[in-house]
Amino acid sequence: MTGRLPAGRFEIGKDGASLLVVGFDGSGPSRNALAYAAGLARRDGAALLIAFVEALNAAALWFFAGSPIIPDSAADLAEDLRDELKGAGVPWQFVSVRGDTARELETLAGAYMADAIVVGRSRHAWCGSVAATLAKRARRTVLIVP
Repeated sequence: MTGRLPAGRFEIGKDGASLLVVGFDGSGPSRNALAYAAGLARRDGAALLIAFVEALNAAALWFFAGSPIIPDSAADLAEDLRDELKGAGVPWQFVSVRGDTARELETLAGAYMADAIVVGRSRHAWCGSVAATLAKRARRTVLIVP
């Protein structure tokens, strides 16, 4: 037996990582998580799905004159990523979604059949830690990077 599954079968992390979902918001901890995930992906020959989740309760969604004011933060982050991952040697894709961060990262990981979710340690544990929520509820490996 070669250790590989027949084509069309998927088991999370059973034969090394092929895709890692990385929660990224531009903060120091999320940059650390991205750096760690990029190194892991390079060693395993995996790809990265880098996800920015805009919380629905964010100040960015305040309404002015009947229309939402949405900052260009996702576009700014995508541009930063191009510079940051320039010589990393790993395939990556950036997605931006809205919703509950932990739930959206798990949903993306499930939809893309990711082997793990990589996040940075939260600076604001009093607000509810995304990392802690994922560690308790996720159906796949969660790597929490300081």
